[in-house]
Amino acid sequence: MSKDMPKEIECIARGLVAAKSRILLCRNRKHGYCYLPGGHIEPGETAAEALAREFLEETGLSVQVGPFLLANENIFEQRGKPKHEFTVLFHVEHAVGPWPDPIPSLEDKLAFEWVEIAALPESELLPPALLAWLMAGGPEQPGGDHESAWVSDRQGP
Repeated sequence: MSKDMPKEIECIARGLVAAKSRILLCRNRKHGYCYLPGGHIEPGETAAEALAREFLEETGLSVQVGPFLLANENIFEQRGKPKHEFTVLFHVEHAVGPWPDPIPSLEDKLAFEWVEIAALPESELLPPALLAWLMAGGPEQPGGDHESAWVSDRQGP
């Protein structure tokens, strides 16, 4: 293995939260970029369990994890270090009634914000392949097959 290759593949569960024409994003306050809410899958837990746990830890909100939407592989460099992530994306609903607005953050480094779908290109949403998928209609795009949705992206060499 080259020294420029990641030492491991990170497994992540993320949720697509849509309300009317808006999508919930999680913003890294220090670096400014956004991603869909969720986090790392711990050994012994399912992706859906990890997603529900991450929502509870980061927002204090209980969620209902719905159907699988997409698998995303992303190979990139972050702060000078090679990274390789494999992400599974699920539809997510608030477990009790409508989503609050604003969404609380229990971690100082994170902010949650509702973003209009049309404004996603200006949101600094990562990874780029996920942004492209969402802008193409995401789970609602013509010919979309939820059972085999896959996007892969390699950024840089």
